[in-house]
Order: sequence, then structure tokens, then C-alpha cells
Amino acid sequence: MTLRLLLPPSVGEARARARAELLDQSLRADLAEPVSVEVARDYGDLATRASLGEAHIVWLPPTLCAQLESTLRGLFKCIRQGRTTYRSAIVARRGSVMSLGDLRQRRAAWVDPLSVGGHLLAVAALRDAGVPQTELSEQRFVGSYPEALNALLAGEVEFTALTVRDDSTAAVRDSLATYGGRGAAEQLASVYVTAESPNDAIGLTRALDNKRAERLSTRVLERDGSRARAALCLALDAEGFLRARPGEYEALREMIQDR
Repeated sequence: MTLRLLLPPSVGEARARARAELLDQSLRADLAEPVSVEVARDYGDLATRASLGEAHIVWLPPTLCAQLESTLRGLFKCIRQGRTTYRSAIVARRGSVMSLGDLRQRRAAWVDPLSVGGHLLAVAALRDAGVPQTELSEQRFVGSYPEALNALLAGEVEFTALTVRDDSTAAVRDSLATYGGRGAAEQLASVYVTAESPNDAIGLTRALDNKRAERLSTRVLERDGSRARAALCLALDAEGFLRARPGEYEALREMIQDR
């Protein structure tokens, strides 16, 4: 039976296609099962398909981890740079914006209404700084980090937000280069880096029976040195996976309700 892996739209179609063949080869070798890789249209589509069991393995942003945790057979946080948390960086053209207050009446590009790194953390930071969404001149949702950065570089908007591993200048530059290339890293800079959120995670859905879910957990997600685990880490830009504690994403529910 083919294992169906569903990715969020924030990764972009090009990056998903580049990883699909590697994942298929590696998981097929370790589990003797072929793999199909698809990209959801948007976060709503991702949530619907995960809850309906239309995929076996789903790469979930933290908001959807909070919403779907109770419906999953397993949830494994991504580890990056030794961390299981991340932040959001609000970025603009170098020298164009000095503070969050300067973003009042500016145009914003966001990834998706449910994207933590590409929307929710940034909106919460702006609100805390006295800049509610009603005081932005324009907001658009563009579906992915690459598209958000493209809109900013093209002058269509004046700021956006993207996921970063920590609040260092190097972390912001690395994320800009990853999602926007050299041009983004050279032309853009952070205005503000937000507080932490639990990382995105791999969810094992109810489309898997208990035996098959346990097999994936022990032979791929929790087994150091397996080819399949290495391929999954590469595909998700992760170093490994850590099983989430029950209720670990619960605090994000309030943020979702306040948006």
C-alpha cells in the first residue's frame, strides 16, 4: 500500500518536488512501501485532509498541531539546531522600517491565516505594540514563504514575516536565504523577532492502523541512523524528531481564536 505524505503549502511546490523522489526511495527501502508526496492547496485543505485521513503522514504547522492533536495516532516535533521551538521574524527592506510602530498604514504579505511563523506570531507582536491589523493599509495571503518574500522584493508589499530558529541576525539571514535566495538575504532585514512557539511536527493520522503507526514511529521517526529518517529530516530541514507531550500545543488555541 502506498504511504501518502502531505506537505503544507508554505514549503512551495518546487521544494516539495525536489524531495519527493528521495523520500520515495528511502521510505521504500526501509519500509518496503512506496510513497506519494503531495502539497496541500492551503492550510485549510491541509487540516481537512489530515482530519479525514486522506494522508497517512502530514507535516503540520503548530496551529494545526493544536487543532488536530487529539485526532492523531502520533505527533513528533521537528528538531532544528538542537531546538524544538522557533520564532517569527518581521522583515522589510533594509533601512525602510525601524520599529513595529513604523508599520502602521503599511502593506503586508502573510503566508496563511493559520501560519504561526508567517502570520499569527507577527500579528500578535504588532497588536502588543499598538498596531492592530485594522491599522494596516493592506493585507494579502500568498500561500508560502517564497511567495511572501517575492511580493516584498517586487515592491508589492512593504513587509512580511517568516519562520526563524532564534532571534539572532544569523538565523534571520539563513531563513531569508532559504526561502528567498541571495537577493532576499542581501536586501531584507528583520524589524522584530517574536517570542517562541513549539516547532512544526509530523503527524501520523487515523488512516494508519495502530500497528502501522507504531512501525513508522519506531523504524523511522525514533530510530537513529535509518535511511528513511535521514531522508525525512532532509525533506523537512530537521535534525530529528521528538514525540510531543500531550497538550504541548494547547497554548496556541487562544492565539488562533484571537486572530
